[in-house]
Amino acid sequence: MMQALQVKRENGTLAVKIPDTAELPVKVFYGTDSSKLETVNYLECTKKGWQSFADPNSKERFYFHLKTASDTFIGAERRLPLANLYNCRDMGGYATNDGRMTSWGKVFRSDALHQLDEQGRAYIERMKVKRIIDFRSPEEIMKDPNKPISDSETFNFNPHADVAQQASTQSVSKKDEEKIAQLEIMVQTEEGRAQLNKNRNAMIKQMEQLVVGQNAVKAYKQFFEMLLQEEVTPLIFHCQGGKDRTGWAAALYLGALGVDKEQIYQDYLLTDQMNAPRNAKRMAIYKKYTNDEDVLAFLASLQQTRKDYLDGAYNIIEESYGTIQQYLKAVLDVDDTKLEILRHKYLY
Repeated sequence: MMQALQVKRENGTLAVKIPDTAELPVKVFYGTDSSKLETVNYLECTKKGWQSFADPNSKERFYFHLKTASDTFIGAERRLPLANLYNCRDMGGYATNDGRMTSWGKVFRSDALHQLDEQGRAYIERMKVKRIIDFRSPEEIMKDPNKPISDSETFNFNPHADVAQQASTQSVSKKDEEKIAQLEIMVQTEEGRAQLNKNRNAMIKQMEQLVVGQNAVKAYKQFFEMLLQEEVTPLIFHCQGGKDRTGWAAALYLGALGVDKEQIYQDYLLTDQMNAPRNAKRMAIYKKYTNDEDVLAFLASLQQTRKDYLDGAYNIIEESYGTIQQYLKAVLDVDDTKLEILRHKYLY
């Protein structure tokens, strides 16, 4: 059986969690190609649980594996160690309902790549990323164009998600200052406060539109058409904050591969943890312009990644189609044959 091997890298130290079922001593093999499970490089462990080592090469992304009598464990760091990117992470290591596991090193979800520094850009280029899918609007791309990545090709699939676009604003511009001023005027009346509190659930409606909106359906059809093509991985898909448009794409990707609903929610909600430092900075900026609790609560709601947001998408699917796989077939034209191709390509 395939299982995820837990890996952490921090401050020049590599840590691997040796499973209880391992027979000691055990060799943990590692390399830069996630498809090659046997390499000449290995770490030898004489204890179980978390074991720390000097990082063999912090500039490279490594994939690790070990075998026990009954299982094969494969793993890597979930989040890529990229300065200025908070939410760039590997979609590998999720178990499927038939006992398989999503492949490491093939598909990554991320926030926008315009924030990359030179070291980060070089890191992604060493990963040999072939395709980048940008779910942002043309206006967002014009304002913050991605840093060029050598030997990769970028595609823009725009779901036209206005609320998500507003939520992903990276800093407070003059336009945002004016918006905050308008919100402060709005909350001066009881009716205005009630409307603003109602608007705090706007992201739920946005997630519903990502399921049924004509432009969103077109964008996610294009996403799967790309995934089905040959020689497109490693592939990164992203929006601005890697939260809503990207979060729904990730849910669809994992659902197509047979990952259960609980793990899909775990991946979605992980964004809140990843983006916490970024969101704290943004709220600190907002607080320079207002101290009104209702206004700040509304602004915070746009940044959050909450279970009820994803519920908004899932409820539509379950009420109208039953399962995410049935939705994929009926709406996104991902039939059984295409699902089998995807599973062959993106599962161990």
